[in-house]
Amino acid sequence: MVLQVDTRDWTLRTTNNRDEMWTLADEEGIRAARAAYPSGWLFLTRDTETRELVRLAAATGGEWQVDELARELDCDVDAVERSLEDLVSLRVFRKEEETYRPNTESVVANAVGELRSAADERGASDGFRDLAHPEEVRLLLDALLAMDETEEFTQDDLHDHVGLSRKAVWMHVEQLEELDVLTPSGDGYKINESSSVFAHVRALNAAVLGTALSP
Repeated sequence: MVLQVDTRDWTLRTTNNRDEMWTLADEEGIRAARAAYPSGWLFLTRDTETRELVRLAAATGGEWQVDELARELDCDVDAVERSLEDLVSLRVFRKEEETYRPNTESVVANAVGELRSAADERGASDGFRDLAHPEEVRLLLDALLAMDETEEFTQDDLHDHVGLSRKAVWMHVEQLEELDVLTPSGDGYKINESSSVFAHVRALNAAVLGTALSP
C-alpha cells in the first residue's frame, strides 16, 4: 500500500474491512467509525488543507514550495506539509527536492476536475468545494457510495447510516437533489442512476483507493 496506514489512527475502507467499521460503529458511533475507516472519497476531503491542495492540483500547474502553498491557501504550513506527503503518495503532486509540482497525469486530480465540471453544470458555485467542504454533504455522499442504486431510503435511514442529526440530514438532502444525486421515490429517495455528479464521486473514490492500494 502506498499510504502508510499502519502508522495512523485510520485505515482506508475496503470491502475487506467494512464489517470492522460497522463493529466500531456499534461501540463509538457511525461518524467516528467512518472517520476511522474512511473511503477514498472521505480521505481526500477530510480536511481543509487536503481539499484545497487537490483543488489546486486539478486546476493549475507550476512549481511550489510548502510555504508558498500555505500562503496561497491561507493554511498552516505544517498541516499543508502533512497533506502534501499523502498527495505525493497518491501521485497528485510530484516532489522535486524542496518543491512540489501538480502531476498532470494524476488519475485522482483528473477525477476531481471532472467532478467539479459535472457539479458546476448542475448549478454548483464551485463543484468540488460545494460537495467536499460541508461535512454533512461529504458524509451523506460517503453513505450513498455503499448503497444500491435501486434501494429506496428515507431521511431517517440516512440519519442512521451517517450519524447526523435529522435536522442536518433534512437541510442537506435538498442540495443533493438540486445536484441531481438524489431523486424522490415514494416516501423517500433513490440515487439517481443517471447522475453524472454521483458517477464522478464514485470514480474519484475508486481513483483514490486504486492509487493507494497499488504496489
